[in-house]
Amino acid sequence: MNIKKQSKWVGGFVSVMMLTGLLAACGGGNTTGDNSTGNNGGTAAPAASTAASTDPTQISGTVKVWDWDEAFQKGMIVEFNKKYPNIKVEVTVVNPNDYLQKLQSGIASGSDVPDVILGESAYRGKLFDLGVLDNLEAAPYHFDKSTIMDYVVPYVSNSKGEVIAVDQSLTPAGFAYRRDLAKQYWGTDDPAELEKKISTWDDFIAAGKELKEKSADKVLMFPGLGDAFLALKGQNFASYVNGTEIDLTSKLQKPLNRLFEMRDAGIIGKNELWTPAWSASMAKGEFMFYPMAPWGAKWHISANDPDGSGRWGLVKAPEGGFTRGGTAIGIYKDSKVKDAAWAFIQYAYLSEEGSAYNFKTFGNMTSTKSFYETQKALIDAPGPYDEFFGGQNLAKYFVENIVPDMKGEAQSKYDSVVDSVFNALYPLWMKDGSVTADSALQKFIQETKNKASDATVK
Repeated sequence: MNIKKQSKWVGGFVSVMMLTGLLAACGGGNTTGDNSTGNNGGTAAPAASTAASTDPTQISGTVKVWDWDEAFQKGMIVEFNKKYPNIKVEVTVVNPNDYLQKLQSGIASGSDVPDVILGESAYRGKLFDLGVLDNLEAAPYHFDKSTIMDYVVPYVSNSKGEVIAVDQSLTPAGFAYRRDLAKQYWGTDDPAELEKKISTWDDFIAAGKELKEKSADKVLMFPGLGDAFLALKGQNFASYVNGTEIDLTSKLQKPLNRLFEMRDAGIIGKNELWTPAWSASMAKGEFMFYPMAPWGAKWHISANDPDGSGRWGLVKAPEGGFTRGGTAIGIYKDSKVKDAAWAFIQYAYLSEEGSAYNFKTFGNMTSTKSFYETQKALIDAPGPYDEFFGGQNLAKYFVENIVPDMKGEAQSKYDSVVDSVFNALYPLWMKDGSVTADSALQKFIQETKNKASDATVK
């Protein structure tokens, strides 16, 4: 779906989606994972599955979930059990940094594997490559991928093009910005005016130089190179992995050129991502922008600047959107309770009821297209973090201004390798001014070769 077409998704196809939705639900009246089908007796499930049941109370079983967000599960399970009272959901809290290793150990031993498996963006490609998640387009799920936003499909598909997960939330990203600083140094804190001011990366660099000069070097555009790279790399949606061939040059040459242009202009700080100094900088007013997806309002901005209500805004990045973070949700291929597990996933992440609760409570935005038509009033209403962002309707801004630019990007087991190489290299780029974009790329290629010895890297 192109930009113009996507911007109209609340229109024509929705009626089709709603009609199709009447045929969808989950479960087959048992927990054996067979391919029972039935009619959808509720409104919770979107047009996603023919593994349906007319009566959710007929689906039973115990579904094991590993998740790091205990608060989400505690709230969602209560809602889920109002409709599916005979499905018990057991949650084990697992640190996301340990998740993949723990999962692989469980699979190897065959003793401890959850039915519902999460894949954080940092290792999503590796998880998909393990081949442990069921194809959700096949029995007993029969998930209809046309029910979710087109750009999301590559993010939840394996190398065969099979959809093996759904997204916990949309993760289109823009820039959170300091309204007080924008007003002081640029004369406006209006998102529409700022969009025009930084509509291209050339404009962004020019605005950064202006900011640096007017603030006497006290305020810069980003806290560090990592923030800028998230946007620059993320805007290049082209696939750069073909089997075991990794084409870093096509993926990174242009982003690195821009990155070093910003560094050499002196408009970026020297903080590393996720460090205490990086987190603390949000409250200090030393930097104008921070990349932010919908989840970032809660987990980054308000968490690190608790007294900053009203002084933040959201604006689209120069030259388009990009993704930040995101969690894929799939079902273990050897699960004994596939119908029950699918019922939970459908309710929590795809259904109208679950998505409404998810949005109102956590700010998570479902990938289900029809939600944004049937729940338009909910999207238009003030969200949980809108006041913190000066009364700006964040969800509406993401949907109307950023989502239309989004494209999908295929996932690869090498993504995490590339990310780890960047994280190891960029601190030196901030400190050593003699490193150029070209020399950085060559070093990047060499380090990736060292970490992915089975791949051809160029």
